[in-house]
Amino acid sequence: MSPAAEAMARRPASRALDRVAAAFLLVLLAAGSLVLWIGIPFGLLWFFSQVTDSWNGHFLLSLVLIPLGMALFAPALFWLNALYLRVTGVIRPGDEEDDEPERGIRGPLEFFLYMGMIAALIALTVWFFFFASNPPEVIW
Repeated sequence: MSPAAEAMARRPASRALDRVAAAFLLVLLAAGSLVLWIGIPFGLLWFFSQVTDSWNGHFLLSLVLIPLGMALFAPALFWLNALYLRVTGVIRPGDEEDDEPERGIRGPLEFFLYMGMIAALIALTVWFFFFASNPPEVIW
């Protein structure tokens, strides 16, 4: 049997695995965008509340480190998006080294980032109107 025939015989099995891998990567992208917009800010705000008693310290740590944490997490999402595009065959292995990449190829990351931002805004609105106390309780 020729190598081309062997490759064609294996193709349906690899396409099924590619679909499973692509679905798993979509789940990771969706979860990762929620972590980016909700998990990192909430987790760091909670952490800062545990390590400092000062409002000023909490505010300063939040103002500097939450955007930094989000910026450090974002490359993982870009990497997952590129991996998804390679698994689905949108980007071929040699395409990434081209000098002029296609600007039209975005993948699902953009959609998931928008949806994650909307979910974060909804969560912030619900918290603000239903769970936040005014003025905040200060424990001395």
